[in-house]
Order: sequence, then C-alpha cells, then structure tokens
Amino acid sequence: MTVELSPDAMRALGYRVVDILVDHLATLDGKPVTGHASWEVLEQRLGGPAPEDGADPAAVLHELEREVFPNVMYTNHPRFFAFVPGPSNFVGVMADTLAAGFNVIACDSLEASAATAIERTTIDWLRDFCGMPAGAGGLFTSGGSVANLTALATARQVMLDGDMTGAVVYCSEQTHGSNQKALRILGFRREQLRKVAVDDDWRIDMEALSAAVAEDRAAGLRPFCV
Repeated sequence: MTVELSPDAMRALGYRVVDILVDHLATLDGKPVTGHASWEVLEQRLGGPAPEDGADPAAVLHELEREVFPNVMYTNHPRFFAFVPGPSNFVGVMADTLAAGFNVIACDSLEASAATAIERTTIDWLRDFCGMPAGAGGLFTSGGSVANLTALATARQVMLDGDMTGAVVYCSEQTHGSNQKALRILGFRREQLRKVAVDDDWRIDMEALSAAVAEDRAAGLRPFCV
C-alpha cells in the first residue's frame, strides 16, 4: 500500500484521529489512570515478524484503539500524581500536529526562521518571569532528561574543556536517574559519580558534600559541577 494518501483519505483519517482524541479527553476522568497488560499478552497481540506489505492506516488505527491506548498510563489524567511529564491539552496536541505536519525543524534560523524567532521570544519571556539577567538564554528540549543531558554536556565543556580524566561529579542521592544516564552517555564512568546524602528536608547535605570534595581533591581528582 502506498504511503501517500489522497486528500479525501487524509481528511477521513485526520477526522477519525480527532474524534478519538476528543472522545478520550471528554471521558478521561472516568477511566482508570493506568492500563496495563502483561508482556506475554502484548507479545501475543502485537509481536510477530514484520509484515511483507503495508496495512490500511484505518486498520492500524483500530488496532491502536483496541490494543495500545487501553494499556498505557494517562499522564494527563486528573488523578495522575506520579511524576513529572507535562499533562498536555488539546490545543497543544493540535500544535504538535501542525509542527509535525509542516515538518518544522527549529534547530536554526535557516530552516525555520519564524519558529526560531518564536522560541527566542518565549525564552525571553521565561527569563523575565524567573527574574534572570538580560544576558541569560537557553533553548527548548523534548523534556527534562534531554535538558539535563544538554546542561551537563555544556558544563563538561566549560569546566573540563572536554577532558574528563580524573573528574568527579557530585549529586544528591535523590537526584533524578536521568542525570546518571546523561553522564554515562557523555562518557563518565560509574566510579566518577559521587552520590551525597541528604538531610531531613531531602536537601543535599552540604557538610557531606564538602567532605567528599576535600577527599577527592586530596587524592588528586578534579571536582566537577560543584
């Protein structure tokens, strides 16, 4: 089956997707927060070899409705309090649809000058909201994990000039796991990470941190990100 659809077929598929989204959001508060099926069941339903031929998009959409959407966690559910992911809303969903449909690549002004201008403007707004100095800037990422990776990569270059020999990274023992993954991606070894204890208010214990830094400096190591 061709990957290109006629205008009528595109409209039919798009309208069906919108109907599914609206029905889902309109009934969300009456659904369980989390749907789950075992790996064995999912493997039986969704596994198997790659098909030889493409499928009708409507058939794939029906399979998603039947097998996939009931077996996910709804992070935009009004009773979802587990962790960080943004809840989104229908306006944001439509914005994502437009961004994907126009294939907006906002990595530089050559490819998407207006989108880049919007990013710069909204970053300026956030800077002002947070009371940061006029020279502060940044960029949007796909989420907190990529933001942590980007920040650590920047710090590695600024503070270590890319040379991680003998460097030691310090973090609270409560630090999000994405930071550990980011450090491994950036080439830091497991033994280059020091997890520092926290106090009764879950803040990093500054005395324990100072002691760890002093110990590592005495051993000829280079404290990083302190």
